[in-house]
Amino acid sequence: MNPITLSKQFIFNEKINSDYLFSLYADDYPYIEEVFGVTLQHYDEDVDAIQAAYGNGSVADLRRGVHKIKPAFGFVGLTDIQQSCAVFEDACNRAEETETLKSDYKQLLSLLEEGKLILDKEYRKLKDFNANPL
Repeated sequence: MNPITLSKQFIFNEKINSDYLFSLYADDYPYIEEVFGVTLQHYDEDVDAIQAAYGNGSVADLRRGVHKIKPAFGFVGLTDIQQSCAVFEDACNRAEETETLKSDYKQLLSLLEEGKLILDKEYRKLKDFNANPL
């Protein structure tokens, strides 16, 4: 008779596409924690660059900043925010000045802030989860 193998499973926030996350990392929770941590380390700097580009009126720099942060959301399973970044990036390609992007920009900043809050909370939960094995 084979012994039953128990494995802990982490339940991610509903806004995190856990199927996509597991397709990238399987159930390597320590690595997922590391990816979340690295993403958080660069998060504020990346968002600051986006805000500076908007403040300076540079559509090209704004698009470049959003393009840079976009894949990070995929790496952490926030695929809806990643898609919103792609849509905003496309809007930047069509815009000649940042003022025409004002409404979309404000909405994107709100999503970026929400993403950071989710990521920070999940990162802390993952640290606890990984520190307490079965």
